[in-house]
Amino acid sequence: MSDQDLPPAIRALDDRAWLDLLLKSVVSRDVAGTTFPAFPDPETQRSFVGADGAATLHEAFSFYTLLKDRAAALGRPLAHGTNFLDFGCGWGRYLRFFWKDVGAAALHGCDIWPPALDLCRSLGVPGNLDRLYHWGRLPYADASMDIVMAYSVFTHLPEKPHRHWVAEIARVLRPGGIFVLTLEPRRFLDFVEALPVDATGWEGDLRRHAPRIPLLRQRFDQGEIAFMPSGGTGDFDGALYGDAVVPPAFIDRHWSEWFTVTEYLDEPGQFFQAVLVAQRR
Repeated sequence: MSDQDLPPAIRALDDRAWLDLLLKSVVSRDVAGTTFPAFPDPETQRSFVGADGAATLHEAFSFYTLLKDRAAALGRPLAHGTNFLDFGCGWGRYLRFFWKDVGAAALHGCDIWPPALDLCRSLGVPGNLDRLYHWGRLPYADASMDIVMAYSVFTHLPEKPHRHWVAEIARVLRPGGIFVLTLEPRRFLDFVEALPVDATGWEGDLRRHAPRIPLLRQRFDQGEIAFMPSGGTGDFDGALYGDAVVPPAFIDRHWSEWFTVTEYLDEPGQFFQAVLVAQRR
């Protein structure tokens, strides 16, 4: 899609009116004289983000508006041409939100799982899509991005991949640029411990870690990532992927070379995960 796909009248809408158009696009791609990207089938949506349809858009809207608010407060408001990166873009849920604000030419999404990028392309998701490789470099120039987001990505990374990708994100962010992401808070360990023994799917995979929760709490309280490897293979092998509970003390120790943390928001009534806002030094 080109930047002209969104006419000025739509780009001028306030965020709530924009959400209304996105909600209409769940039912029909043709909205307000513009062709919107399609949505994956409900099962695929849930496999990525745990919800589908209108529910997944309402959930995303809360993070979308928070990011915009915090970026503006830190002197980096989103505008047409702001270079924006969705690190771990999945099926493009957030790319379609920020399409209005920055335009497709300045919108970038990347993912380490090729089927996710293929899905974005087949749906007509706006923006520039790039594949990542384990231990590789982000395919962007130094200091080329204004805003980077990562929703439910660092919630799955053990320490080595975590530190690798933070350094890469720091490399591509301009001085003063904003990085907004989600992290699993300490209460996630309580969630795992309370899962029923007959849990299935993702929760069933987590439930097998329940006996380790006291040790994982200790690791968290000592400022280390409490990591629970997945039972997957390939890109989802346990050495690369699982569920990670990241304490603020770990961020303070390993991010301070590049970032100033401006906010750690753990509001379970608003977000299932905690939100971290950081600014590039």
